[in-house]
Amino acid sequence: MPRQRRTGDLAEVLQRAVAAQILSAEQAQAVLDAERTRAGGDRRRPVIEAVGYLGGLLALSGALTLVIQYWRDVPTAARLGVLAAVAAITWLVGARIGDAGTAALLRLRGALWFASSGAVAAFAGQAASDLAHAREALVWLCAGVAAAVHSGLLWRLRDWPAQHLACLAGVLMGTGGAAGLAGEEAAVGMAIAAAGAVWVAAGWRALLPPPVVALTAGGLAVLAGAGITAGDWSDVGPLLGLAAAITLLGVGVATDRTPLTVVGLVGGFGYLPWTVGHFFAESLGVPLAILLCGVALLTVTLLVLRRSSSHRQPTISPPA
Repeated sequence: MPRQRRTGDLAEVLQRAVAAQILSAEQAQAVLDAERTRAGGDRRRPVIEAVGYLGGLLALSGALTLVIQYWRDVPTAARLGVLAAVAAITWLVGARIGDAGTAALLRLRGALWFASSGAVAAFAGQAASDLAHAREALVWLCAGVAAAVHSGLLWRLRDWPAQHLACLAGVLMGTGGAAGLAGEEAAVGMAIAAAGAVWVAAGWRALLPPPVVALTAGGLAVLAGAGITAGDWSDVGPLLGLAAAITLLGVGVATDRTPLTVVGLVGGFGYLPWTVGHFFAESLGVPLAILLCGVALLTVTLLVLRRSSSHRQPTISPPA
């Protein structure tokens, strides 16, 4: 509707220009046709971009299916060659997209470089596994370090959320792999949660741009790390996750940091039913536990919304 109004307003302006003999009728019609074509192209561009990403996703799914079926039969040199080629091609194609490109092309560059970092991580992990015959934790460590370094350099070169997320994923893989050398799943979870907390703190101080991505992704890493500890600490893991969710929610509400508030609510939605069901399933029953969790989350949501609306109310200062 806004585009239609703008086109209608333009038609009126052009009609007045023709009446005043500033433009000829042919020139005015040409301008109006060009504007209609541009508006139609703007409407189609997101659809075309979405179709392009869907095609890339289908191609990637097919490639992964082939890899899963025949990867073990491929020699080590061929495996490393394929991964290196994917990493180089996706990086090179992304690098060919200049900063003056459209927003869609810039987003495509971020996605290509994200894929390149993933291929670099796979290359490092495959090399550690096939050439050095490293244990699983060391493979994850090598893959994480490679991904973090590669995406970190690209992130520094071009500040985009995709590279931010790729770097964080590499840090989490490397941290989890290093903790996994101790041999305990709980250590992996605590290390990932600690890395996520550090990421949140850095985003809080605006050291990792954009801060909203650092706060959101780091908070999710904290919640995920707490959940991983349940593999060894079945009773402690849910409590850690619930405590982390409450902490993120409380800090987000108290400081008006919406990303932390949202992450805390998401964590509470997951960990509160888990915790109540784990400890009180036999006495209260799962339906009652879910009911209590829902009431608690609704109460917190109402408090958050009421606090946000009170912050937005204007105030009148007394005259000087």
